[in-house]
Amino acid sequence: MDGRESLSRDEQELQTVVDRRIAEVAATISADDLGRLMGARLQSAIPELTSTTDEDFLAGLVRSCTSNVVEILNNLQSGAPAEASTPPPDAIAWAHELVHRGLPLASLLRSYRLGHGLFQQTFERAASAIDLDPDIRWRVLSGAAQRTFAYIDIVCTQLVEDYEAERGQWLRGAAAVQAELVQAIVAGAPLDPDTVATTLRYDVTATQLAFILWRDLGGAVPHQSVPLASVAKQLAAELGGTHSLILPVGDHAAWVWTTGPQLSDRLPARSAALGDRAGAAIGGIHRGLEGMCRSHREARAARRVGDIFGYRPGTLLRFPAVALTSLISADPEQAAELAVTELAGLGADSDSARRLRATIQVYLDERLSPSRTARRLGIHQNTVTYRVKRAEELIGHPLDDRRLELELALRLFDGLDGLRAQTTE
Repeated sequence: MDGRESLSRDEQELQTVVDRRIAEVAATISADDLGRLMGARLQSAIPELTSTTDEDFLAGLVRSCTSNVVEILNNLQSGAPAEASTPPPDAIAWAHELVHRGLPLASLLRSYRLGHGLFQQTFERAASAIDLDPDIRWRVLSGAAQRTFAYIDIVCTQLVEDYEAERGQWLRGAAAVQAELVQAIVAGAPLDPDTVATTLRYDVTATQLAFILWRDLGGAVPHQSVPLASVAKQLAAELGGTHSLILPVGDHAAWVWTTGPQLSDRLPARSAALGDRAGAAIGGIHRGLEGMCRSHREARAARRVGDIFGYRPGTLLRFPAVALTSLISADPEQAAELAVTELAGLGADSDSARRLRATIQVYLDERLSPSRTARRLGIHQNTVTYRVKRAEELIGHPLDDRRLELELALRLFDGLDGLRAQTTE
C-alpha cells in the first residue's frame, strides 16, 4: 500500500465528515422562514419589484424563493449532484409571471444573485452555531458554497431559456394584450371604453363587480383541484353575473370582474363555489371603467383585512362589511398602537380579559344597556354590571369617555398579530 492510496483514503474519510457536517448545518435552517425573508429582501432591493404592490405577485415571489431554498437544503443534506437539479415549479411560475408583467430578465437574474448571497449568509450563521473544528469549518463553508453556486448556475441557465420561450409565446398571444389592458384599468389610466370593450370582448361600460380569487397554499394543492377559472365562473354566477372577465395571476390566483342585470354582493360569508381550499374577496358594485378600478381596489382592501384577521379558506370577504376595518387598519403600526393603548389591561392574554372584551363589545353594541346585554349573552344583569366596572378599572376611565376609540380598539384587537406582521414586512 503506497502513500498515495493512504492519502486518498484519508481524503475520502475527511470528505465524508465534511458532507455529514454540511447536512447537519442545512438541517437547522427553516426553508419557510428563509423564503419569506428572501422574498421581502428581494422586493425591497430590486426596483421593478419594489414598485409592485400586488399581493399575489409578491406571494409568488415568496413561493419561488422558498421552493429554491427547499431544493438547495435537500441537496446539501442528501449530497445529490447539482447537475441533476431542475427549477422547482413555483420558480418557473414566478419567472412566467415576470414575463406576463413585462418585467425584464435582469430582474430574474438579480433576484437569484441576491438570493444566493442571502442563503450563503444564513448558512454561515447556522454553521457558526455548531461546534466545528476550524479545519472542518472552512471545508464545510467552502463545500456548501460550491454546491449552492452550482445549483444556482444550473437553475438560472434553465430559467433563462424558459423565460425567453415564455416571452416569445406571450408576445405572440392575445393574453399579453388583455393583461396589459387590465393592468391599465386597475391603475386608473385614461382609456377609451369602446376600444377596451372590443379588445377584451367584455362590456366595460356596464355595472361591475370585482373579486379576487386565490388558492389556500397551507398544504399541497391536490391534482384533482377544480381550476380557478371554473371556480371564478361559479362564484360569478352566485353573485348574479352573466358575463365575466378573468385574468390569471400566477398559478394560484385570479382577478375577476363580472356584470349582469341582477348583480348582488350580499352572499353568505361562506360560498359553495370556494369549497375549503380557496378564498375570495369582493368589492362593491360600480359602473364603467372607473367602477372596475374602484371595485378591484375594494376587493384588494377586503383581502388585506382577511390577511390581518386570519380568515379561514372558503370565506367570502365582502368589502362593504369590512370597509371601516380596512380604513382604520390602513396604517398597521398606528392601528396596533391604538388597540394596545386604548385597551390597556383589557388587552391581556387571559380568559378573564377575553370574557371582559366580549362583554364590552356587546355592551357597546347594545348602547350601554346592561339588561339588553345580559339577555343577548344569556347572563345575569349583575354580571354585566360587574364586568363593565372591571373593564373601566382596567382601561382607567368610564367606557363612555372614549367610546369611539374603545370600539375601534376592540375591532382591531383580534387582528393584532396580523397588524404587527404587516408592520414588519
